[in-house]
Amino acid sequence: MRFLGKNIVVTGGTSGFGEAIVKAFTHEGGTVYFCGLLDAEGQRVEAETQNATGQAIYHHCDVRVESSVEAFINHAVEQTGHLDIAVNNAGISHVAARFAEQEPAMVEDVFQTNVMGIWYAMRHEIPHMLKNNGGTIVNTASILSKSGAEWMAAYGTSKHAVVGLTKSAALDYAGDNIRINAVSPGPMLTPRFERALKDIGGDMSKFAGGFPKGGPADPSEVAKTVLYLTSDEAGYTTGANVIVDGGASSG
Repeated sequence: MRFLGKNIVVTGGTSGFGEAIVKAFTHEGGTVYFCGLLDAEGQRVEAETQNATGQAIYHHCDVRVESSVEAFINHAVEQTGHLDIAVNNAGISHVAARFAEQEPAMVEDVFQTNVMGIWYAMRHEIPHMLKNNGGTIVNTASILSKSGAEWMAAYGTSKHAVVGLTKSAALDYAGDNIRINAVSPGPMLTPRFERALKDIGGDMSKFAGGFPKGGPADPSEVAKTVLYLTSDEAGYTTGANVIVDGGASSG
């Protein structure tokens, strides 16, 4: 019950990492407002947390649009009174292709979602945390934030940017009791992973970023790390990029 009485927002909470994170917080007593674009999936996650100690409430939001992000965050704060924790998880990938074959429109969509979506979220989360005398934020990056990304240049570059903005914001607000960190998952059993595997014909040797010897993990492994980073146990951790990949990127 580390998060009993805590008010939390999660972007991209309708599947994969985000869904696991929403459920983990509610099982430890948190009140979670989460968003996404797939309303049916959002309602499903809501229903599946009905018996948890905490509560999960879905809100439709397009993180590519700042006004939509602002409305989501403000609605959550209006309902709960304050904001303690934010997990900015919404993101998209793209079809594998070599650098020069990646269309500018696709690259712009990836950046607008993966980078600006987090920028907009933090821009509207941080003022609420300042009023609350502190808070914690975790942004979802990727193991492709620490190396080159063969066939996945747009995605990999966007995740480098996520780590950069995380570290910069962490420095800006370290004196205000706001901790900001990133988590970088490796291959996990998510819909996005399944699409990526299909895209490369099931050939694990082509999986960008490396593949863990134990195979892909359950998204709950990412959720455990996020809950640690947002808990009091990580009270002296800010500006970090925590790798959760079963050693895939260590070779």
